Amino acid sequence: MSKRLFLGLAVAGLAVVLSGCGIQNTASQQQAAKEPIKIGSILILTGDGSSWGNASKNGIDMALEKINSDGGINGRILQVSHQDTPSSDAKTAVSDLQALLAQGINIIIGPNWSNSGLPLIDLAEQNKVLMISPSLGKKEFNEGSPYLFNTWPHDFVLSAKLADYAYGKGQRKVAIIGAKDVWVQEQTDAFKKRFEELGGKVVIMVESNPTDTNLLADALKIKNAKGIDAIISTTDGVGVGAQVMKKVKELGVKLPLYSVTIDENVLAAAKGSYEGMEFYTSLTPTSEFKKAYEDKYKTNIDIGADSAYDAVMMIAQAIKATKSTDTTVLAQYLAGIKEYDGVSGNLISDGKRGFTKEFILRKVENGKIVDWQ
Repeated sequence: MSKRLFLGLAVAGLAVVLSGCGIQNTASQQQAAKEPIKIGSILILTGDGSSWGNASKNGIDMALEKINSDGGINGRILQVSHQDTPSSDAKTAVSDLQALLAQGINIIIGPNWSNSGLPLIDLAEQNKVLMISPSLGKKEFNEGSPYLFNTWPHDFVLSAKLADYAYGKGQRKVAIIGAKDVWVQEQTDAFKKRFEELGGKVVIMVESNPTDTNLLADALKIKNAKGIDAIISTTDGVGVGAQVMKKVKELGVKLPLYSVTIDENVLAAAKGSYEGMEFYTSLTPTSEFKKAYEDKYKTNIDIGADSAYDAVMMIAQAIKATKSTDTTVLAQYLAGIKEYDGVSGNLISDGKRGFTKEFILRKVENGKIVDWQ
């Protein structure tokens, strides 16, 4: 065989091989384009805070139902794998993230609370995990990695506003019911700082451990405090605040009560001791979404539902716009969003992957949460 003929056959053979590879690659790409897009969630579905987690799960599921009924994202349906982090346990949250990574999932909604979210920052960064929390209010989360976002405003903003409101209502000397929890302590500090800047005084402050059960001593400190004209609760979703307030009411203390965001579980645990409470909240669903949610699940809308829905919709928008599921590409797109008009309100970027929005004042009246202003 001549050298020229041999080379010709070799080139022809290579062309056939390359052609075959091209066909195979095209087929693989076409197959990938038809496969579902998989996302995950890390939420509190059981234990303390479960009302937040289940509301978030419901919001995610509603978003998926809407997206898939409209044909999916770029022709691909969206699927979710939900993980439970009972009572926002940090170790379980790490295990949940590792479980999702093992499934090939690196786009995640959650976690709900700071004590399970903050420990995930480094692991998310290392694995380029895109994560949007629907209810974690510490800036250290979204500012900890270019892959992390919040659709829930930072907690300290709400607490400072509560100080303005209480002072404006004529309260000058207050008792604070807090808790030894990372975000509760930030809320307590924010309220105290602003209230004292205005000229008010925090006479007594009790900060129980969330697992404490003997709370009479804390209640007695509030009862025996001299000259207080109001009680402030900064315990948010931590149930120990409701338990302290129950003891305070049992001791016969009757004072105006103010708080930041409370949920349906905490309200039920308070067993009437939160009656008359006024509080600011970032749970601000549109009336249309609230109705759709409550019609579907036959329960009151709760924290995380609307903001989790918006988180999924923002991710869907990013995938559709970029035609990519690469988390670096998606994170860059999301970081470029300046304003997002969602079912949780008009979200304004803070430039650091967090979002702010207007909040509302609500009140507990006849055992129910009602709009107040």
